Amino acid sequence: MNFDKETQTRILRVAADRQQGRSIEELDARIAHVMDLHPEFEEVWTLGEMAAYPQEINGQIVSPFVHTILHTIVDSQIRTGQPEFVVETFNRLREQKMEEHEVLHAIIAVYADLHFSSFRQGKQFDQLDYESRLGYLSYEDAEKK
Repeated sequence: MNFDKETQTRILRVAADRQQGRSIEELDARIAHVMDLHPEFEEVWTLGEMAAYPQEINGQIVSPFVHTILHTIVDSQIRTGQPEFVVETFNRLREQKMEEHEVLHAIIAVYADLHFSSFRQGKQFDQLDYESRLGYLSYEDAEKK
């Protein structure tokens, strides 16, 4: 998935299909699943194209569009097992008794940081850095924050 108009349109279509109870294709079902994990975004999806802009939700500024894409990217990495180290990190953190949604957000935070810093610098996404950073994640560290 990309951070583009086509993806924005797709996400808004999935949100509308979901809200109106229409059937959803397999990849779109994964997007719908991410939406199910974030009921706090429900109102935002009704805003149409405005949903692409950051919104104040529960006292935080969030872009539901960007958050949904990042969730879907990491979800796909885990489901396909590519890259393998993402699945290993997911399993390791779950074994440490970290809640599944927290694990996803921890991995997403690392992916997003690398993705956006690479993009701003005009560089390729660094898979080795991604693997290295995920290797340092632990539930114990998250509990201290």
